[in-house]
Amino acid sequence: MNRQVDFTPVTPCNHRPANLCLFRHGAYLPFTLFLIILASLNRHAQAQPPAASQSDVQAVYLFNFAKFVRWPSGAEHEPLTICVAAPKKFVDTVTKLVAGEYVETRPLAIRAIQSGGDEAGCAILFVDVSAKEHLDSLLAATVGKPVLTVSDAPGFLDHGGMIQFLVVSNRVRFSVDLRSVDRSGVSLSSELLKVAVSVNGRPSGGQTP
Repeated sequence: MNRQVDFTPVTPCNHRPANLCLFRHGAYLPFTLFLIILASLNRHAQAQPPAASQSDVQAVYLFNFAKFVRWPSGAEHEPLTICVAAPKKFVDTVTKLVAGEYVETRPLAIRAIQSGGDEAGCAILFVDVSAKEHLDSLLAATVGKPVLTVSDAPGFLDHGGMIQFLVVSNRVRFSVDLRSVDRSGVSLSSELLKVAVSVNGRPSGGQTP
């Protein structure tokens, strides 16, 4: 899939925190260019912590991942729901970031969840390290379903997750396990894969150019 993400001018950041407003501009860039901008902002965040926390950066990644994933056909006009097992502050951050946003024809929505069984209707599932006690039950509930799973919990890929956030040289980056992706029925853009720190497994015919 190379959506060659829309270069339409960015609309005003209605009521978004200033740091998220800045990050949001990356949503309309090809992922490689977005990553360059994000890396620069990551460095700025280290120098001036109030500007952007690690959680802020992860929230922006979740927003942008949605633009570089293809789900099975049939849900083109349904909300694209990002389910979040995380503290309320993080849920609020992602909610503000995606307010009023679309991925192609699908409006973005956020839902806070706690445990397996809550994930019905999720397109993306993020499990914060603080919710790692629910990690296995949440992952088990998504097996065989077209749900992109993401976490910053150590060893997430070993548990069957798809994308794990890492901190590399004080920057938030990510690794991918394509074996778990392939089993889910979703596919990832090669644009996203080539900026991952590491990729386990090989792209299948389902991965998009």
